[in-house]
Amino acid sequence: MKQALNLTFKDLDYNFQVIKFPTVSNSCIEVQVLLNHVTRTLVKSTATWRLKGNVPHDQELIEAIGQIIDERYRLS
Repeated sequence: MKQALNLTFKDLDYNFQVIKFPTVSNSCIEVQVLLNHVTRTLVKSTATWRLKGNVPHDQELIEAIGQIIDERYRLS
């Protein structure tokens, strides 16, 4: 699955692809996305989206991407 999605964030356009359908468990949701030609794993635990691992990132951008994924796949 490679679902292409778009986002305008802080006046910049971002294109990303969901490359692995979200995995839902009791404690978290994980989804793999292709962002800026790099595969990243987003994790939602409690109500916050973050990147898996210790990768520098813009937390607000990750939250915005996570919200789009939530809405697209009706995860919330």
